[in-house]
Amino acid sequence: MMSGSYNSFIVELKKALDIPLPGTNAHDMLAPANRKQLLLQNPDISNAQQSSVLILFFPDKDNNPSIVFTKRVEYKGVHSGQVSFPGGKAEKDDNDFVETAYRETEEEIGIKRNNIQILGVLTQLYVPPSNFIIYPVVSYMQEQPVFIPDNKEVAEIIVVPFNYFLNNGVVNHYPIKTHDSQLMHVPGYMVGNHLIWGATAMILNELITIVRRNPDQTHK
Repeated sequence: MMSGSYNSFIVELKKALDIPLPGTNAHDMLAPANRKQLLLQNPDISNAQQSSVLILFFPDKDNNPSIVFTKRVEYKGVHSGQVSFPGGKAEKDDNDFVETAYRETEEEIGIKRNNIQILGVLTQLYVPPSNFIIYPVVSYMQEQPVFIPDNKEVAEIIVVPFNYFLNNGVVNHYPIKTHDSQLMHVPGYMVGNHLIWGATAMILNELITIVRRNPDQTHK
């Protein structure tokens, strides 16, 4: 095991994931304004498609935790060009949603599962526009990864120091244009010139809430 601040962060995060999660309360804080309306339009999610994402921590050169996102390529779909965690749709050969997260991460950014260790899971999230249920898996590596992006799916890999998300005032509202050309103002996190919003921001906010609720866990 690594010594120092990164390892301490990982140990405390694993403990925090073993107690009840903040769940939908944390999701709702970063939900777009139209989410409730969309949920009312389709209250039956029994036919939703299953998917999984991997939240992957790794140490930076100063032994502080970093986290990775991908920017999707432009395509004809509701999530075209958006920033997301590595992940995607479950396939029939996947044993469970952790297997889906492993497989999709290797396909999208080239990280093999034998280099990844699982810490726990976050609350599942239903996404009305695409009719997906997302199962977030929290994981870590002991070294900085070498990314090999799949250019058919990934336009850019975005690495962010996790401490950035612990700053006060990091959440703001931003104008976006949806896939059907509607203008909306949504809550989110701006990282450089990339906006993290929607399902990814909701999942990320649950993770941030978990870290912040334990003063000993907040990484300085």
